[in-house]
Amino acid sequence: MKNKFIMALALLVSGAALAENGPQFTVLVRRDGRSTKPYYTKMEMPDLESNNSFDGKYFKIVKSKGKEAVSFDEKDEKLLLKAANVYYHLNKARQYWVDQVKSEHAASLPKITIRLEIFNQFDELGHFANDNRAPQYNNALSVPAGETPSWVPAEKQDKWEKEIWFRPMKSIPAKDLAPSGPNPLTTSLNALERPLINYTANSFNQTLMEHMFYPTYAARPLHEDVLRLVGTIAMTKAIIYASKYADPLFMDKYYYLETAMIPEIVYHEYSHLVLSDHLQMSHSTPVNEGMADYFAAVMSDKRKVYAKVKGYSNSAPKDTQNKRPYSHWDESNRAATADFTLSVLWDVRETLGEEIGDKVVYAARTFLKTETATVSDSLLRSILKACDLKCESPRKDKLKLYETFSKKGF
Repeated sequence: MKNKFIMALALLVSGAALAENGPQFTVLVRRDGRSTKPYYTKMEMPDLESNNSFDGKYFKIVKSKGKEAVSFDEKDEKLLLKAANVYYHLNKARQYWVDQVKSEHAASLPKITIRLEIFNQFDELGHFANDNRAPQYNNALSVPAGETPSWVPAEKQDKWEKEIWFRPMKSIPAKDLAPSGPNPLTTSLNALERPLINYTANSFNQTLMEHMFYPTYAARPLHEDVLRLVGTIAMTKAIIYASKYADPLFMDKYYYLETAMIPEIVYHEYSHLVLSDHLQMSHSTPVNEGMADYFAAVMSDKRKVYAKVKGYSNSAPKDTQNKRPYSHWDESNRAATADFTLSVLWDVRETLGEEIGDKVVYAARTFLKTETATVSDSLLRSILKACDLKCESPRKDKLKLYETFSKKGF
């Protein structure tokens, strides 16, 4: 009798714990260690406020422009998998920002609506652009809060808090994406462009001086050297321009990206929301995207982030330890998807140590102006200012940072 009572009590306690912990669903995670290989496992869905849908305390997962949360009984298995995956990784990201970074902004964010399979463009005046506008695929978007103007008809009035949109996946021929960059060839040529032109110009200046002061020592007529200079510059520019059309050589035949299934993309988009207390989400710049990439990499604990996932993504990963030196091309908004800014911030982390490095990078956002922030000036200055606030030995650590920036080509 006593044993039966103990067993019944144990079952009651375990049942209560299961109810408290929430249901489990299959999600995609990366393996521990250096490997980026994914695997599927069942994980608990924390902080749910619904017994039958992905409607939680901090996140609500809906389909497209809908208002109802995706049901646990959803018949579309792919949609169910994406809903569980996004819900799990968003809660993991929030826990990092609240518990480890101690972000007051993350802790104070209202419940965030997460939209899956939404192909509409975002409209600042109307929330959703009309369905007949060019549909969007293979990307994700962090949406700022807003509301429709008073002059909009009553039936179209809308008001929304910050949201995250995950677009549908679509297989696109790689040739249709060119020229987009930055492929490895274009990146390397951009890095070589300035040194090559400077070398050629210096050689010409030396030859010009010879013609002016020591004409008898000139190896050839001046006009030939002029043609060499102009030809070298023109050819360099032409090769760099042509290299931008070589993207398909470095890609698979088709490109596709299911953003809702890539953990680091979920972390990246949530980081945009947290950083939006100073960095505007509506600006996709190398600095803005690099900051979100940095915290996505910290949360994933991988050297390379956004690595391929069979059936969901064949994108090239971003390398936190990219050793490529700076070039003016890295300031272009087209370079917002590259990993150069990420590698600069990661060098800061390795120079100062993980704990201080993370604090410095996070504090740096307060000194940045989203619209005008540049990698070579604004970002470096903000890091040095943040070091004054967060480094244990600011003068000593700033000297280390100067050396680090020098090695990076600044």
